[in-house]
Amino acid sequence: MTVAGSGEAVVTGFLDAFSAADFDGMRARMAPDMVAYVTNAEGEMDRVEGREAYLGRVEAMDLPAARFSVEMTQPPVAVADGLLLVMVEVRAERGGRSLHNFAAHLLRLAGGQISEWWMADAKPAESDAFWS
Repeated sequence: MTVAGSGEAVVTGFLDAFSAADFDGMRARMAPDMVAYVTNAEGEMDRVEGREAYLGRVEAMDLPAARFSVEMTQPPVAVADGLLLVMVEVRAERGGRSLHNFAAHLLRLAGGQISEWWMADAKPAESDAFWS
């Protein structure tokens, strides 16, 4: 089942802000105490506690220096009440290097913000090599 309404608007707004390196836009869509599980280079999960800790990791990627985009490959799918599955395609270029990747994001929304986030990167080692 696809999702209509506010859940899709939160996800779309967040991804648009991410692609634009709009940290205030990302921040507005994330709960202050959000917990994220992010794929690391070994394909395992790193637990990141708090919106600011997550945004610090994104800031370290230096998105403005890369021609970066993240786009949904299909509409979000409701897995359960407040739980959305979002499939994305990631592209980035900088310094003569490029990245083309896919990821699955399982997002729990509460109060119109992302409160929990599980991310599974299709090519974690390639992502890590590009962003390092």
